[in-house]
Amino acid sequence: MKHCICRTFAGCALALAACLAVGQTGAGSVAPSTGKAMCSALTPADFTKAGVPVQSLSQANLDGNDGAYCVYQSKAGKVEFDIFFLAGKTPQEVIATEKTVLGEGGAKYEHLQLPGADDAQISMALADQPASALIVVRKGKAVFDIMIPRSAGARQQLQELAKIVLGRLKQ
Repeated sequence: MKHCICRTFAGCALALAACLAVGQTGAGSVAPSTGKAMCSALTPADFTKAGVPVQSLSQANLDGNDGAYCVYQSKAGKVEFDIFFLAGKTPQEVIATEKTVLGEGGAKYEHLQLPGADDAQISMALADQPASALIVVRKGKAVFDIMIPRSAGARQQLQELAKIVLGRLKQ
């Protein structure tokens, strides 16, 4: 009987720990103007789970506290996540930031319906990075882009990664 009670107690303790861990996923949310901490909106594990093998965050270049250029170490090719949060103080400034991001790289974009995004555009053919695919997303006062190696699954991978970021933005 004592053994049964101990097993029941251990099972309850594990369930409680799991619930607490799930409750802490909000701790993974990304606040605006937090510099390098904004790179945590996409972890190496997120990329790997989406099918883009990434070993680590190798570099985070900052544009003040509102912009971070997060470069990941990957043998698969170039993997980068750029985030501008606060992308502007007014809706017009945020859209201007989005247009600037879209203008870099000489890509042809196609609009994409992405749940939770105010706007999303994807390109599978970048003029200056022909081996890469890119998604640019705007939500509220945030603009971000994700670049991964181009592959047959890149469209789905980019959408999956963008959804992760959208879920972590603290608006």
